[in-house]
Amino acid sequence: MSHVLEVFEFVAVGVAVSIAVCAASASAHRRSVASRALDRYAQSRGLMFVPAPSVPRGASPRVLGAKDGVSFSVELYRLGGELRTRVSASVVRRAPVLSVLQRRAFPTRKPAVLQSGDDTFDQAYVVTAGTAEDAQGLCDIARALLLLDARREGVWLSSNGRNVTISWSGIESDPIVLDVARDAAVLVGGWHRPDSAYR
Repeated sequence: MSHVLEVFEFVAVGVAVSIAVCAASASAHRRSVASRALDRYAQSRGLMFVPAPSVPRGASPRVLGAKDGVSFSVELYRLGGELRTRVSASVVRRAPVLSVLQRRAFPTRKPAVLQSGDDTFDQAYVVTAGTAEDAQGLCDIARALLLLDARREGVWLSSNGRNVTISWSGIESDPIVLDVARDAAVLVGGWHRPDSAYR
C-alpha cells in the first residue's frame, strides 16, 4: 500500500511540475510574441524599440516615438488577469479629462455625460467623463474609435489631462490598428485647455 502511495505522490509531483513548466513556457512564449510584434512595428515606422527590462519582473517592452510634437509610447499591461495593449500620449499642455468606454466590453450604469452626435459612435461607446466642449473633438476621433470597435474588444480611451491612453484586449500585431490608436491619442492630446482650470 505504501508503495502505491509513493507512486501516486511521484505522479502528482510530476504533474504539478509539468503544469508549472507549461505555464512558464506559455508565459515566455507570450512575452516573446509581444516583443517581436512591438519590435516589428517600431522598425516599420522608424521608431525606437525598448526591450523589456529585467526589473520589475513582467515589465513590458515598449515602442517610443513622437508625432506632431506629442511623445507617445506603445506597451502592454495587465488589467486583472487580462493582457492588454496600450498606446499613451504625453501631453505638454493641458488636455481634457475624458473617459470613453466600449459599451459591449464595459457594461456600466453610469449615464453618458455627452453625445458625439454620431449615432454609430454613440451606440458603440459611452462617454463617462468629459464636457460639452469635447463633443467636436469626439467627432474628430470617431472614425478611429469605430475602427477599433470593429476589430478589437475592450477598447477604452482615458485622459487625465496630462496623459491620454487608448487600450484594448490582447497583444496587438497589426500596425494599422496601432497607427489608428496612436493618431487618436495624439489628437486628443492636442485638445488644449489653456483657459480652464486643471480638472
